[in-house]
Amino acid sequence: MNDSNNTLNPWLVPVTLGASGIAGFLAGKLFGKRPYPANRALKQIRHDFASEGTITGSWIDHQQAPFQRFAVKTSAYRGGLTRLEDGEPVNYEFKVDAFTGSLLELKRLEN
Repeated sequence: MNDSNNTLNPWLVPVTLGASGIAGFLAGKLFGKRPYPANRALKQIRHDFASEGTITGSWIDHQQAPFQRFAVKTSAYRGGLTRLEDGEPVNYEFKVDAFTGSLLELKRLEN
């Protein structure tokens, strides 16, 4: 029997691993850590708050700002909304994670 037909080229495995590593790195740079659209985050917050009362106004800053809570660092959008509670307008300010759209902070502002 001839074993020469059953052997792999010694460069096949390292070249394949190297190429897949480079492809993974480039895909991560192209598709990873994409920002969550600020308008979509505001729409979600408005939807969640609307179940508790009528929303009379809202806003969101489209510029990301650094945000840190304990050891977790991320970027966040800052926004606010006004909702009617017992017939009175109540203002809220919030911060939303710029990459996941998750609510990070919510404050009820006193008038």
